[in-house]
Amino acid sequence: MTGNFGIRRLHRTAQRGSADRRRRPASNQAGPNGSARERVQWLGLAVAALPGLAAVAAVLFTWVSVGQTKDEIRLAEHGQITNRFNVAVQNLGSKTLDVRLGGIYSLQRIMQDSTRDQPTIVAVLSAYVREHAPDPKGAHTAVDHRPPTDIQAAVNVLAGRNPDPDADAVVDLQSSDLRAVRLDHPHLGSANLAYSDLRFAVLSHADLSRARIGHASLSGADLADSQLSEVDLRGSTLTGTRLMRSDLRRADLTGAELADARLAGANLARANLTGADLIGADLSGADLAGANLTDANLTLANLAGANLAGTNRTRTKFTTPEDMSFPINP
Repeated sequence: MTGNFGIRRLHRTAQRGSADRRRRPASNQAGPNGSARERVQWLGLAVAALPGLAAVAAVLFTWVSVGQTKDEIRLAEHGQITNRFNVAVQNLGSKTLDVRLGGIYSLQRIMQDSTRDQPTIVAVLSAYVREHAPDPKGAHTAVDHRPPTDIQAAVNVLAGRNPDPDADAVVDLQSSDLRAVRLDHPHLGSANLAYSDLRFAVLSHADLSRARIGHASLSGADLADSQLSEVDLRGSTLTGTRLMRSDLRRADLTGAELADARLAGANLARANLTGADLIGADLSGADLAGANLTDANLTLANLAGANLAGTNRTRTKFTTPEDMSFPINP
């Protein structure tokens, strides 16, 4: 019995050793094989990611290239505009009318292509008009006068521009000879036209709001249906001027000469007409509510249907009521 027990014990020990040997190689091989598989997997992932990384790199390169290209194009465009501007300004000094006109219209095209250059061009063309069409100093001829072709063209370009980009620019035509100029719906808001000669100018449907036109001559001019709110017309001459249906709210007409002016249907609410000469003016249907008529002369003025509510009529001269055949609104 003892011998059999010993034989069985040796047999079990041998079986355990064999099992251990079988397990050990498997364990020893699992580490290297596992690491190899992991390296293969990472390599596969890296290879798979290469197209994506290449695409990202391509996008970044394209973005940088596009940015550089845009900068280069912008610089090239600015250089071209500068060259065009220099040529146009040189043309303005030519003795030949056609060349001067070419310079004026070249500047107009540059304004359309580059809004950032518009204020400069407005200043250049304004100076051109002032230099080549100075105030005639009381010249009597106006009805038959025709402005020079280049002056008419320059004023047309200034008046026809898009006013939005040049908030800081001012059309400065003060002390200029602008007799009989003809402008179609001009944009001259806040323009400086003080002391200018605008006799018989055609400016109907104009935007002249907040413009400075003090001490200017506008006799016989056509300003019908124009926007003239808050305009400065102090001391200006508007004898016989057409101002029908124009908006003159809060306009300053102190000391202005408006004899025989045609103001039918005009809006003069809160306008300052202190000392204004309105002898024989047509103010029928005009709105003068809140206007200052102190020392104004309205002798023989047509006030039929005019609104005079709230006006200051201190020392205002009217035709005597018994001579009036029309009512004046209080």
